Amino acid sequence: MSMTILIKILIVIIAYLFGSIPIAFVLFKVKKGDDIRKYGSGNVGGTNIIRTLGTGWGLFTIFADVLKGFLPILAVYLIYPGDFILLAAVSIAVVLGHDFPVYIKFRGGKAIATTYGIVIGICALPFISGPAWFRILPLFVALGIWAIVFIITRIVSLSSLIAAISTPVILYFFKYPLAVVIAAVFWAVLTFIKHRENIKRLVRGEEKKTRGKGT
Repeated sequence: MSMTILIKILIVIIAYLFGSIPIAFVLFKVKKGDDIRKYGSGNVGGTNIIRTLGTGWGLFTIFADVLKGFLPILAVYLIYPGDFILLAAVSIAVVLGHDFPVYIKFRGGKAIATTYGIVIGICALPFISGPAWFRILPLFVALGIWAIVFIITRIVSLSSLIAAISTPVILYFFKYPLAVVIAAVFWAVLTFIKHRENIKRLVRGEEKKTRGKGT
C-alpha cells in the first residue's frame, strides 16, 4: 500500500473523529451539568439546544456544527483538490461521526447542520470549473427548499427530510461529479435513518413545531 493511500485513509479517519465532536452535548454539559439526551427531543443538535437553552445558544450550536462540516472539506481542497472520491469519503465520514460519535457511545445527532456545512464547502470552494455563481447556486437552492418548508410548517424534521432528498438531485442537475452525488445519496439515507422516530410522528401528526425557548 502506497504512502499516498495511507495518508488518504488517515484523512478519512480524522474526518470521522472530527465529525464525532458532540458540540451540543458538550455545551449542555457545561451549561447544565447534564446529558442533553435526557431533555427535549433527546437529540444532540442545535434544534434541541434551542428548545432547552434558548435560541441564542441554539444558533451558536448550529453554526459550530456547520463549521464542523465545512472544515474537513476545506482540508481536502487544500491537500487533494481534484480527488472527488476522497472528497466523497471524507463527507460521509464526517456525517457518520456526527450521527454515531465514538466519544458518546455512538448516540449522536442528525447531522443536518453538519451536512449543510459540507455542501457549503463543496459548492463554495472551486472543486469544479465554471462561474462561481453557478457553483454556489445549489447551496442556495437547498437552503431555500429547507427554509420554505420550515416557514410553512415550522417543523424542522420535515424541512430536513425534504432538503435531504433534494440535495443529490440538485447536485446532479448542476453537473457535480458522480462521486459527490453518490455521497449526497448517502447523506440522505443517513438523514432518514436518524429521523425514524420523527417520520413516525409525522405520519401520526404528532411532530412538534419549533419555537425558541420562552416563546
